[in-house]
Formats: sequence, C-alpha cells, structure tokens
Amino acid sequence: FPQDQTPQGQSYCNVMMRCLWLTRPVCKPTNTFIHAPTSQVQAICRGLGRCHGRNFCDSNSSFFLTICRVAPGSRPGHCVYRGRVQTRKIRVACKQRLPVLFLRIL
Repeated sequence: FPQDQTPQGQSYCNVMMRCLWLTRPVCKPTNTFIHAPTSQVQAICRGLGRCHGRNFCDSNSSFFLTICRVAPGSRPGHCVYRGRVQTRKIRVACKQRLPVLFLRIL
C-alpha cells in the first residue's frame, strides 16, 4: 500500500471521524483505524504478540492501518482530515488479555 496521503484515505477519514463523533466539541488531532478482525487484534494480548512489562504488547504481524490527522485550519463541525494508509506492526495496552488501547505504530 502507498505510504503517501491518498484521496481514498482522506475521504475515509472525513467520513469516519464525523461518524464516530470525533469532530466535536473539538477536532480530534489524530486517530488510527486498524483494519482487521477483532480476533486478530485480541490475539496480540493472548500470546501471539511480544509483551513488555505488565500490559504493553507488540504485534508479531503487520496490520493494515489508516492514520487520520486533522488538517490546519479545521474547526469543530468542519474538520478536514488527511488520511495515510500503512501496513505496520502495532503496540497495544492489554488488560485481562484483551486490548484496551492502541498505543503506537512500530
């Protein structure tokens, strides 16, 4: 997948950020969407990831991601996002063997 911004990524970001109410009362600066079945993301915390400490686990495999970042000049209710697609490994926080928070791209 291209690492550059794409019109498809931008359209996806604008629609999804609005649908998830991430554009009010402020434009959320960034959000990462993981395109995978829930079971694959859960597997990171259930032995198919490399865990550090008590609750940070890194995926062993890569995931298809869309990273949405707010464009300069955006304002609540009229947020414009730039989308970038990547295939990368990720780090999540786990609790009771379930992912509870996306932490970062590795």
